[in-house]
Amino acid sequence: MVNKKRHIKTQDIVVMYTIQHLSSCEIQRLLGMSRTSIMKRLRNAGATTDQGEWVNVICDFCGTQYRLVRSRWRKTEKHYCKAECYYAAIENPGYHPWRQGQRLARAVISQYFSIQPEHIPHHKDGDCRNNNLNNLMVYASQSDHIKATHHNNKNIKPLWDGDNT
Repeated sequence: MVNKKRHIKTQDIVVMYTIQHLSSCEIQRLLGMSRTSIMKRLRNAGATTDQGEWVNVICDFCGTQYRLVRSRWRKTEKHYCKAECYYAAIENPGYHPWRQGQRLARAVISQYFSIQPEHIPHHKDGDCRNNNLNNLMVYASQSDHIKATHHNNKNIKPLWDGDNT
């Protein structure tokens, strides 16, 4: 039986681990090698495999380069150098809160869409007093609403959009 893993170059494993920041488990799934053999090749190539390895990251808000522990880098999609950058990134200057905004939005939406108690209405312009159909959307949950509107996750689609009625 021929060993198929010999054709995998150590340099490719090093690039996956240090540049692409894949974990040894992800490399294992991609290449079909054991984690022990992956770590052995990395050590022999001189790549650091410490748990506290640092990576250079660029702040998604201000563009400043800073260092972050690799394990923490892997846990989030967006990275901010300080709390001020994070809060500035999620701030919505067009937001105008109003106590009755969501209740009235639900009443308007219910004329065109069967809105359930767990559904969340969203005002596109941030003004809760603007209940025009083309300004309203409905998300399946508060989690979807936050991800899509405040964290700019384009994969989350609304259940209903007033522009399409």
